[in-house]
Amino acid sequence: MLARRINHFGHQGVNPFIKSMWIFYALFMVFCSGILLVLCVLIVLNNDHSLSGSLFLILPIMLFFPIPIILELYCFQAIKYLNQGEQYELPESLRTLTLKIQALGWISLGIPFLLFAPVIIFAPVLFVASLSPIISLILVSLLFFAIVIVTSILNISYINKRGNESELLWLLAVCVEKNIPLATELDTYSYTLSGKYRDKIQQLSSLLHSGYSLTEALSSIPGLVSQSVIVAARIGEKRNSLGIALRDAAFQTTKKLKRLSDRANATNLILYLTTVVTIQCLIAGFIMYWIIPKFKMIFLDFGIELPQMTLTLIDVSDFIIYYFYLFLPLFSIPLVTLAVLYFGNYYGWYNLRIPFITGWFPRLNTPHCLRQIAQSISVQDSPQIALESVSKFHLWADVRQQAHSVNTQINQGEIAWEALRQNKVITNAEAALCTTGEKMGNLPYILRTLADTIELRRARKVRFFVDLSKPILISLLGLLVGFFVIALFMPLIQLLNDLS
Repeated sequence: MLARRINHFGHQGVNPFIKSMWIFYALFMVFCSGILLVLCVLIVLNNDHSLSGSLFLILPIMLFFPIPIILELYCFQAIKYLNQGEQYELPESLRTLTLKIQALGWISLGIPFLLFAPVIIFAPVLFVASLSPIISLILVSLLFFAIVIVTSILNISYINKRGNESELLWLLAVCVEKNIPLATELDTYSYTLSGKYRDKIQQLSSLLHSGYSLTEALSSIPGLVSQSVIVAARIGEKRNSLGIALRDAAFQTTKKLKRLSDRANATNLILYLTTVVTIQCLIAGFIMYWIIPKFKMIFLDFGIELPQMTLTLIDVSDFIIYYFYLFLPLFSIPLVTLAVLYFGNYYGWYNLRIPFITGWFPRLNTPHCLRQIAQSISVQDSPQIALESVSKFHLWADVRQQAHSVNTQINQGEIAWEALRQNKVITNAEAALCTTGEKMGNLPYILRTLADTIELRRARKVRFFVDLSKPILISLLGLLVGFFVIALFMPLIQLLNDLS
């Protein structure tokens, strides 16, 4: 609520009384959360049971309550900035702070759902399990099958969306280069489409008919093209190089579309991990709930001295079955991760206002930045033109601040590549390569090649991680299966030997 009010009404959106109440509320929440965390630590230290068990029981609280503490500290920091000036426009620091407050607020609201949703979903299954194990197994299998189908549909929608974006960019590039009226051509193009995408194209055409520029029209329709494309198009409109910007964006989008079918990407890895681990957990849960108790009764009836491995399996199984509600939230973590990945892929990560992450990884936007600088230099303009557009129109606050800092240093007399290096946009080797390309007169080619090289290097790292993770996962699951087999069959072999 506080972040929305600040964004909508600026500095004067919170009157002094409400401001005082927000300060009191923020301090009260920080105090209560801190007291609860201290009490949890005292409970663990003074508990008569095992230390590991106590830590496991309070682990959800220890993971959750630092989030509201950080959230309220951000709120307290934002409140101090309010009513400091008469202007409506918010400074960049306050805009970034309100974005972080909104993100942490949604995380705080989402974590309880993450914890209790599996309980609500699996409660009917657990009830049926007490009556018929076969029916419960069928229900769980159908639920998992439905999740796989939904994931496949999302993947198809994601690929179709990227394909539509690539097709639209090529159409815009050809029209601009051939001086074909964009609005008229988009009207004709919309007749070949259907559904919501047709409505968006017709809306884009209507805005162009109304006198909007191409970048203004694209910005008014979220999700139609990537935000990096809009920034590049703004640079092109300023320096009469819109055709170059659109063709370069269309080429890059088509190249990314070709890589979507590659199995070695992070999304497919998460889907693979979710599928395999879920199936393994279902099998292990079936064995723990129905098989191990019966084995335990058989072994106790025959009075067999059980091996330590079997006793460990029985103890772990009893603990998990007894405290099953603590383990149910773990099932939602891979599913939520998969949902977030597909959501980001569908809408485009560059179209989302993402806080925190861009500050931790300052080179996320480096390929786009280099291509935009190359676009400016190719039409005999300075890098400041591209950096100025990035600092104004990029959706990521950290990237805007980074571009503004680089632009300020260049205007103060610093060499462009040295300013980019100091702000961690490029490395020392990349800065030296840019300097050499500038001396040789082929800087735009060097910058675009360097951007492609950075993206290929990232793709190789992802491929290496995927190829390494799969055999490790299979090996760990194999060890788990081996542990179950050995722990269950050693007493059986001993029983057969005694009977014979």
